[in-house]
Amino acid sequence: MQTRTVVSAGGVIIDDEGRVVLTSRRTFGGDLQWGLPKGQVEPGEAIADAARREATEETGLEVEIVSRLTTINYWYIDKARSERVHKFVHYFLMRATGGDPTAHDAETEEVAALEPGEAANRASFKSERAVIRAAAAGAAAASPKPPGMFGPRG
Repeated sequence: MQTRTVVSAGGVIIDDEGRVVLTSRRTFGGDLQWGLPKGQVEPGEAIADAARREATEETGLEVEIVSRLTTINYWYIDKARSERVHKFVHYFLMRATGGDPTAHDAETEEVAALEPGEAANRASFKSERAVIRAAAAGAAAASPKPPGMFGPRG
Protein backbone atom coordinates (compact mmCIF):
# COMPACT_ATOMS: atom_id res chain seq x y z
CA MET A 1 0.00 0.00 0.00
CA GLN A 2 1.36 3.41 -0.99
CA THR A 3 1.56 6.38 1.35
CA ARG A 4 0.51 9.89 0.36
CA THR A 5 0.80 13.22 2.21
CA VAL A 6 -2.05 15.73 2.07
CA VAL A 7 -1.79 19.34 3.30
CA SER A 8 -4.96 21.21 4.22
CA ALA A 9 -5.70 24.53 5.86
CA GLY A 10 -8.67 26.08 7.58
CA GLY A 11 -9.74 28.06 10.54
CA VAL A 12 -11.75 28.82 13.59
CA ILE A 13 -13.92 31.73 12.53
CA ILE A 14 -15.17 33.98 15.35
CA ASP A 15 -18.15 36.16 14.51
CA ASP A 16 -19.03 39.61 15.83
CA GLU A 17 -20.67 38.10 18.94
CA GLY A 18 -17.78 35.80 19.86
CA ARG A 19 -19.45 32.71 18.42
CA VAL A 20 -17.58 29.98 16.53
CA VAL A 21 -18.66 29.20 12.97
CA LEU A 22 -19.07 25.51 12.10
CA THR A 23 -20.08 23.80 8.89
CA SER A 24 -21.92 20.54 8.38
CA ARG A 25 -21.54 18.09 5.54
CA ARG A 26 -22.58 14.55 4.75
CA THR A 27 -20.11 11.69 4.84
CA PHE A 28 -19.99 9.18 2.00
CA GLY A 29 -22.21 7.03 4.23
CA GLY A 30 -24.78 9.82 4.59
CA ASP A 31 -24.05 10.77 8.21
CA LEU A 32 -24.02 14.45 9.16
CA GLN A 33 -20.67 15.72 10.47
CA TRP A 34 -19.98 19.12 12.00
CA GLY A 35 -16.56 20.71 11.83
CA LEU A 36 -14.32 23.60 11.02
CA PRO A 37 -14.03 24.87 7.47
CA LYS A 38 -10.89 23.50 5.83
CA GLY A 39 -9.61 22.03 2.60
CA GLN A 40 -6.58 21.14 0.56
CA VAL A 41 -3.86 23.60 -0.27
CA GLU A 42 -3.62 23.98 -4.06
CA PRO A 43 -0.22 23.68 -5.79
CA GLY A 44 1.65 26.99 -5.44
CA GLU A 45 -0.86 28.38 -2.93
CA ALA A 46 0.32 29.78 0.40
CA ILE A 47 -1.12 27.93 3.40
CA ALA A 48 -2.72 31.07 4.86
CA ASP A 49 -4.30 31.91 1.49
CA ALA A 50 -5.72 28.38 1.26
CA ALA A 51 -7.17 28.68 4.77
CA ARG A 52 -8.87 31.96 3.90
CA ARG A 53 -10.16 30.61 0.56
CA GLU A 54 -11.56 27.42 2.10
CA ALA A 55 -13.21 29.30 4.96
CA THR A 56 -14.94 31.63 2.51
CA GLU A 57 -15.99 28.87 0.12
CA GLU A 58 -17.43 26.65 2.84
CA THR A 59 -19.13 29.35 4.95
CA GLY A 60 -19.96 32.18 2.53
CA LEU A 61 -18.22 34.55 4.95
CA GLU A 62 -15.41 36.96 4.24
CA VAL A 63 -12.66 36.42 6.79
CA GLU A 64 -9.37 37.81 7.89
CA ILE A 65 -6.66 35.86 9.64
CA VAL A 66 -5.93 37.00 13.18
CA SER A 67 -3.19 34.50 14.05
CA ARG A 68 -1.87 31.02 13.42
CA LEU A 69 -3.30 28.46 15.84
CA THR A 70 -1.86 24.98 15.41
CA THR A 71 -1.18 22.16 12.99
CA ILE A 72 -2.68 18.75 13.57
CA ASN A 73 -1.83 15.57 11.72
CA TYR A 74 -3.39 12.17 11.47
CA TRP A 75 -3.43 9.02 9.35
CA TYR A 76 -6.28 7.39 7.50
CA ILE A 77 -6.83 4.82 4.75
CA ASP A 78 -8.22 5.98 1.39
CA LYS A 79 -9.93 2.74 0.38
CA ALA A 80 -10.82 4.01 -3.10
CA ARG A 81 -7.13 4.60 -3.90
CA SER A 82 -5.70 1.86 -1.66
CA GLU A 83 -3.46 4.43 0.03
CA ARG A 84 -2.40 5.33 3.53
CA VAL A 85 -2.76 9.08 3.87
CA HIS A 86 -0.82 11.26 6.30
CA LYS A 87 -2.82 14.47 6.54
CA PHE A 88 -1.60 17.77 7.99
CA VAL A 89 -4.18 20.48 8.74
CA HIS A 90 -2.95 24.02 9.48
CA TYR A 91 -5.47 26.05 11.52
CA PHE A 92 -5.75 29.82 11.88
CA LEU A 93 -7.85 32.00 14.13
CA MET A 94 -10.08 34.06 11.84
CA ARG A 95 -12.49 36.91 12.23
CA ALA A 96 -15.63 37.20 10.09
CA THR A 97 -15.65 40.58 8.34
CA GLY A 98 -18.69 40.22 6.08
CA GLY A 99 -20.33 37.91 3.63
CA ASP A 100 -23.47 35.80 3.68
CA PRO A 101 -23.59 32.41 5.44
CA THR A 102 -26.25 31.22 2.99
CA ALA A 103 -23.75 31.67 0.11
CA HIS A 104 -21.68 28.62 1.06
CA ASP A 105 -20.57 26.02 -1.49
CA ALA A 106 -22.50 22.87 -2.41
CA GLU A 107 -20.27 20.65 -0.24
CA THR A 108 -21.55 22.41 2.90
CA GLU A 109 -25.03 21.53 4.11
CA GLU A 110 -25.35 24.14 6.86
CA VAL A 111 -23.40 26.95 8.49
CA ALA A 112 -23.99 27.73 12.17
CA ALA A 113 -22.54 30.24 14.61
CA LEU A 114 -22.47 28.72 18.09
CA GLU A 115 -21.24 29.68 21.52
CA PRO A 116 -17.68 28.27 21.88
CA GLY A 117 -18.66 25.51 24.31
CA GLU A 118 -21.56 24.40 22.14
CA ALA A 119 -19.36 24.48 19.03
CA ALA A 120 -16.73 22.32 20.73
CA ASN A 121 -19.40 19.84 21.82
CA ARG A 122 -21.00 19.70 18.36
CA ALA A 123 -17.73 19.21 16.43
CA SER A 124 -17.53 15.62 15.22
CA PHE A 125 -13.79 15.16 15.70
CA LYS A 126 -11.86 15.26 18.98
CA SER A 127 -8.91 17.07 17.37
CA GLU A 128 -11.17 19.89 16.18
CA ARG A 129 -12.84 20.18 19.58
CA ALA A 130 -9.40 20.90 21.08
CA VAL A 131 -8.63 23.48 18.37
CA ILE A 132 -11.96 25.24 19.01
CA ARG A 133 -11.36 25.41 22.77
CA ALA A 134 -7.85 26.83 22.29
CA ALA A 135 -9.05 29.37 19.72
CA ALA A 136 -11.97 30.52 21.86
CA ALA A 137 -9.59 31.18 24.75
CA GLY A 138 -7.34 33.23 22.46
CA ALA A 139 -10.16 35.10 20.74
CA ALA A 140 -11.32 36.97 23.82
CA ALA A 141 -9.04 39.86 22.88
CA ALA A 142 -10.32 40.09 19.29
CA SER A 143 -12.18 43.30 18.59
CA PRO A 144 -15.84 42.92 17.62
CA LYS A 145 -17.10 43.65 14.12
CA PRO A 146 -20.45 45.14 13.13
CA PRO A 147 -23.35 42.76 13.93
CA GLY A 148 -25.75 41.25 11.48
CA MET A 149 -24.19 38.33 9.62
CA PHE A 150 -26.17 35.63 11.43
CA GLY A 151 -28.91 37.67 13.07
CA PRO A 152 -29.54 37.47 16.82
CA ARG A 153 -28.80 33.73 17.17
CA GLY A 154 -26.99 31.68 14.58
